[in-house]
Amino acid sequence: MTYAVVVSEDDGPEHIGRLEFEHDCLRLFGASTVRYEDLRDVYVERRSGGSSTASRPTLVLVSRQGARLRIASLEGLGALHELAERVAEARGKAAA
Repeated sequence: MTYAVVVSEDDGPEHIGRLEFEHDCLRLFGASTVRYEDLRDVYVERRSGGSSTASRPTLVLVSRQGARLRIASLEGLGALHELAERVAEARGKAAA
């Protein structure tokens, strides 16, 4: 399944792209690839501010090195929670 998203790496510029789940990683077309085993933390946040990712709930992926990738769904809140659940599920598989 493919999701339409807005992605920001380390609070940098936002990029519209698409996200796909693969066996061992998230593939973010227009940004980067994130391996599940490289994630230290995953959570949903809502920040105040002027950017589009700040004005909507955002899935935050934190790497073991501390880099933050913020992902906002263009498909609504339900899709964001689905993304969060799928990442959590995939991380469990990667850790096993």
